[in-house]
Amino acid sequence: MNRLNLQNPTNLAFTVLLFSSFLFCLYLVIPATSPKSLEQTISPEQVISEEQRTPSYEQFAEPVAIKEVKQEVKPVVQQLELETQQQPGQRQVNALAFDQADYGKQKVHYTDKVIVLAYHHIDEKENGITISPKRFKSHLQRLKKEDYNVISMEHFLHFMKGEAKVPQNAVVITFDDGYESFYTHAYPELLNFGFHATKFIVVDSIDHPKAPRLTWDQMREMKQNGMSFYSHTYDHHDKVKAGSGNTLMPMLTNPIYLENEKRIETDDEYRKRIKQDLLKAENRIEEELGPQYRLLAFPFGSYNETVIGVGKEVGIELFFTTKEGINTIGSNEIYRIHAGTSYMSEDDLMWRMKLYHKK
Repeated sequence: MNRLNLQNPTNLAFTVLLFSSFLFCLYLVIPATSPKSLEQTISPEQVISEEQRTPSYEQFAEPVAIKEVKQEVKPVVQQLELETQQQPGQRQVNALAFDQADYGKQKVHYTDKVIVLAYHHIDEKENGITISPKRFKSHLQRLKKEDYNVISMEHFLHFMKGEAKVPQNAVVITFDDGYESFYTHAYPELLNFGFHATKFIVVDSIDHPKAPRLTWDQMREMKQNGMSFYSHTYDHHDKVKAGSGNTLMPMLTNPIYLENEKRIETDDEYRKRIKQDLLKAENRIEEELGPQYRLLAFPFGSYNETVIGVGKEVGIELFFTTKEGINTIGSNEIYRIHAGTSYMSEDDLMWRMKLYHKK
């Protein structure tokens, strides 16, 4: 075959023309096969249907991420959510579902602390431990107006153990003894305001009432609506002779004088007696109301190291005193403000609570 002689001008011109034609063909073909042109040839409907047929990695990843978050929730939080499902009149937000943003418009009196209020009886005839229904209602109205947030006893317990947070201006409402007025007067108002409250009962006075007292059926009803019930001892809310004289002392905190034997209880006898009482109270409450935490309010506010030690032995986690103050994480001896007295107006209550805002 004869080779093309490029030195010949005619052959050279022909070669240049041929090469130019080849480049022009490439110019026409390549854009037609580019991704941009391919996108323009697919209708929007085709694109959508194609995406629907193609699994997204994000769709697979989303459930995994949610599962991982749920695994990080502490068991105590899950337990608290169960404990607080039944809220007063369904008006109270779940104790652990609160979002600090919900309280953004409130006045901040204190944070990471809790004030506990103590009441006893509600009746038109007021005295040192009895307030009228009208006065009690005014207290609740003022608490709400001044941006105090009433929480459940169970929430408070886990806060004190360092297992849960509380909203700002947190308050717990408690009642001592087993007066029926808690059901007839306090409970309806608490429902109206969506507030929790706790009643410490002298269990023997419920089992063998000598005056109008709560019944176990009433307590079961109230427990379903955000109220709670704990021990004020079985029958040790009394004073007895603590010596051969006539001096009467709280029987929970003092060895008693044994008349028949003309002597005072030994330390072992004293410990055995109060342990039996505390256990009997807890067992009866659990028999009637089901398994629950063990808490104790001291009769007359009287206690000693022996009572604390024996209480811990039977599983009691918090001890409620009559000492005033505000409560912070870590203590098991609880301060309370005595709010249920005839001289405590709503203004007086606010003044007394404000004493502890900065403590």
